Amino acid sequence: MSAPRSYKSEDILKALGTEPIVSDWLDVEQETIDQFAEATRDRNWLHIDPERATLEGPAGGTIAHGYWTVSMLSHFMHSTPAWQYPEGAQYVLNYGLDRVRLMAPVPVGGRIRDRMEVVKVRGAGKNRFVIKTRHTIEVEGGEKPAMVAESLGMLVYPPA
Repeated sequence: MSAPRSYKSEDILKALGTEPIVSDWLDVEQETIDQFAEATRDRNWLHIDPERATLEGPAGGTIAHGYWTVSMLSHFMHSTPAWQYPEGAQYVLNYGLDRVRLMAPVPVGGRIRDRMEVVKVRGAGKNRFVIKTRHTIEVEGGEKPAMVAESLGMLVYPPA
């Protein structure tokens, strides 16, 4: 089965300039942060020692690693039904990140969500496109976003 011929323009470009898609809330749990600390060997007390973080930390308790927050982008894209890549794409490759800014702590025990918005699409060779998505990670009840980042995904279509 070949890819639809319209993917070179309409199917991808129609996502540009549309309203952001908002994910469901995600609980930030201490067990998850502890597992991330072990997996990455980043055992900073700000993340894994609730008592010390409550007494000495900037957020009144433990906070998520910045790289944990970045890594949740994949979760949000895959778990949000309204976030769909164009029909006919064979697969999508992680192509990297642009302009990642960590602007506020993500408190353990809180909840975060992602506002996803397509900001750019460009051709990347035969049957390939790079799509840039702006992610704004919000902390429930927070005054400003915890993170704003642009992710790049390469859409690959089967040969026509």
